[in-house]
Amino acid sequence: MENVQDLKHTLSYIHSELNRIETMAGTLSSIERDHFNKLTKFDHRELVDIAVEEQHAARQLGTIKHICLSMAQKIEDIRNTIERGEPGERTHHDKIH
Repeated sequence: MENVQDLKHTLSYIHSELNRIETMAGTLSSIERDHFNKLTKFDHRELVDIAVEEQHAARQLGTIKHICLSMAQKIEDIRNTIERGEPGERTHHDKIH
């Protein structure tokens, strides 16, 4: 029983950290998009190159955000499964021969 509680606490911790990472990735992605918009207003080749890199970084951070959301949902599903006592916990006794 103690192992189940440890697992629940671990899953809660991982879920919380994934949410933090998702929030940070979303914030940084937004900042990168703003930088892209600002840098592309100038008629300077080097700034446009930097802007393209910022746009690429924003896309990657957006992907990280979605991965974190998906992983957090899976952690929540696992935690809910444990709460219901599935699988691994025996809900019926094996027949004794």
